[in-house]
Amino acid sequence: MKRSLALLVILIAVNLCGFIAMYYVYFPWMEKIDNQEKQESILSDIRFLNFRLSLLDYSYSPQTIAKAEHELNAKITATTREQLGMEPANFQALKDNRYGINMARPEGPLAYLLLNDDQTILAVGPYPKNDDSINLRDWLFYLIILLIFNAIAVLIVYRHVNEYLNVAIRAIRELDLTGLRLKPIKSPLTNIAVNTPRVVNHINGLSKQHQQSLYNQRDLMHAVAHEFRGPMARLSFALDLFAQTDSESRQKELTNDMDEALQELDDLVKEVLGYSRLKDGRFPLSLEHFDLKKVCAQTIEKVKTIYPEKQFVLYSDPPKSIPLYADCNLIERVMINLIRNAARFSNKRVKIALVPFKNSIEIRVEDDGPGIPPGKRTRIFEPFTRLDFSRNRDSGGAGLGLAIAKGIVNRHQGTIWAEDSRELGGAVFTIHMPLKQKSPIIEAEDALKGSSKKKKKLKKSSAFDKFRKKRRSQD
Repeated sequence: MKRSLALLVILIAVNLCGFIAMYYVYFPWMEKIDNQEKQESILSDIRFLNFRLSLLDYSYSPQTIAKAEHELNAKITATTREQLGMEPANFQALKDNRYGINMARPEGPLAYLLLNDDQTILAVGPYPKNDDSINLRDWLFYLIILLIFNAIAVLIVYRHVNEYLNVAIRAIRELDLTGLRLKPIKSPLTNIAVNTPRVVNHINGLSKQHQQSLYNQRDLMHAVAHEFRGPMARLSFALDLFAQTDSESRQKELTNDMDEALQELDDLVKEVLGYSRLKDGRFPLSLEHFDLKKVCAQTIEKVKTIYPEKQFVLYSDPPKSIPLYADCNLIERVMINLIRNAARFSNKRVKIALVPFKNSIEIRVEDDGPGIPPGKRTRIFEPFTRLDFSRNRDSGGAGLGLAIAKGIVNRHQGTIWAEDSRELGGAVFTIHMPLKQKSPIIEAEDALKGSSKKKKKLKKSSAFDKFRKKRRSQD
């Protein structure tokens, strides 16, 4: 509010200065110029009349006066000094020069010409007075004055504002905004206007992601607690029965049940820890060259032992081997999860298609089952999500398979999504990822390059701050 009032006061002061300059400088200056032009015009007329009468030996007739009035477009009257009320000093100056001008008469300027008898004076005029009204020229000049004064005020304010904007721009540059590229714009005002909304939107997106991450962590903890209840309940129940029975065979069965429950808890903990590491991007990749088609064929053989009645088809274009540079164990785990999931929900047939492109590959796993409802195609990649809530862990698993598969694909810079299968009528899971992953050394070099660029920017900004402090101390 204070800055707005200060700006308003500055603008009023600037326009007031323009009005003062107009009234006390421009108007007197233009009046002087107009009087000089008027005086030169009257002198030209009286010199012409003096030349005309000098040829007639300063004698005149009514015809001579009428002709001169027509040529000069001014009235000429014969009069005397007494009739004009001329001062002696002015009359003496007229005798010395023979002609003169009186610009101060209230009726208007008047020119005089003294004849030979030193008594008769020819008065030419009065001429019309100068027009004091404001014309278009005055308005244009006033507009120019206002533009100059306001431009100076705006320039001062703009330079003052630019100092604050440059501070804000340097602060924005020093932020660690991963994934956001700001447009390099020289004008600070345009830079702030263009990049600030981008930064705000990016920060809002990060805030929403952080909030969503907190919600996901909470849901994950609830789901883990829920999944732990089953094995823990069986373990507690077996312990109670073990203490109440004396039969060795029964105790052996209860011991096996407790081992299975403990193994189930151990497997669940490993799954949860693996999922968390994948989601946070802290899972190190063990990159190697391998044949993706061979891995898929081996995975199909493993799943066939569980679902021998299902038909599996592996299709690739080209039909030869497909080289891939990635983490073989993780990719194999993705394929096991997807193929086993497709076999579980299929009626008879499962198809795996491998379609390589120039720098990427598309993997499609589809089945002829009931498919996935449109509203759940995104949720199925969330942890502990099951389409059939009536299933238990023995038939449906913990619900982490697709979530882990998505984490592995994301770790390999790829994407995974679910949709309807046009060929088989069930569901199809599609993976799109690069054929070759960046090695850890290259990733480290990229990170070092990024950090060195940031250090250079920080050095430049610190050097600029030191220069400004030095200039201020000198001032």
